[in-house]
Amino acid sequence: MAKPVLLVHGAFTGSWVWDKVVAELEQRGIRTKSVDLPSRGPGGTLERDAQAVRDALKGFDEPAVLVGHSYGGAVITRASADNDGVAHLVYVCAALPRAGEAVSDLLGRDPEPQGDLGAALEPREDGTATLKREAARESMFNDATDEQVGPILDKMGPHALGTLGEAATGLGWQQHPATYVITLQDKQFSVALQQEFASNVGTVVKVDAGHGPMFTKPAEIAEAIAAAAS
Repeated sequence: MAKPVLLVHGAFTGSWVWDKVVAELEQRGIRTKSVDLPSRGPGGTLERDAQAVRDALKGFDEPAVLVGHSYGGAVITRASADNDGVAHLVYVCAALPRAGEAVSDLLGRDPEPQGDLGAALEPREDGTATLKREAARESMFNDATDEQVGPILDKMGPHALGTLGEAATGLGWQQHPATYVITLQDKQFSVALQQEFASNVGTVVKVDAGHGPMFTKPAEIAEAIAAAAS
């Protein structure tokens, strides 16, 4: 029987980003939950996000597959460390930090940077920021149709900026089997950077999509997760 799955979103989004993937997984008979992270609001930290994931994992009666997208990769890395509630990690075009690295460090050493995240941000007084609509369209959903992307951009919201500078402590990918999904049209994390991340895991899947494959290629993402769950 397949393991249950917990889905963790990235920055500027929420659990809703996984809706199409959840539907695909449920069609395959896989129990699935998604979690909203505290970093969607002011005062959010990487540790608070990781604790929210740890708490959600306790809702399953067996070890689960933990899936992270983008910034969510840092969250699952931390949440899965020394955690026997995790059976497998799946990184979907996600940050995979080494000891002491923050997401901002990973972006800063991308060998083939595709854009300037700082220029795309609209900071707010409460320590969060939103992503400019056109910047999000170009950097995250470049492979989506106008019909697909409109509702996505309408739902995007703030993210606590401090989380992007918090260094990783506890590397779950060193302790659990892991899969990395490389997205070949990604403009947020270059393919070269994703290949570096993927070199740390045992299974690599490639999907011809941008940084939001949950919307444009949900069946392929679900298939990679289902393989890990089985």
